[in-house]
Amino acid sequence: MTSQNPVQDRLDELDGQETSARVLLERTLRLAGRRLDHHRDSGPVLRLAVGFHRRAEHAAAELDSCIAHLERTDGP
Repeated sequence: MTSQNPVQDRLDELDGQETSARVLLERTLRLAGRRLDHHRDSGPVLRLAVGFHRRAEHAAAELDSCIAHLERTDGP
């Protein structure tokens, strides 16, 4: 965070959290698929994927909420 604007810093942080969680979710699902292909227990990997999915969704929802709030309050 290089900005002097705390709002923009928070928006950037949320965007980064969503992006990283989605990347981790994709990797985790690939790992789960490989485990299923080899008939290994994929339960722990799938639980981890659910956690990454929830983290991404939470960050996306908070980001949308912040942007909507800024749009409502941004006036003349």
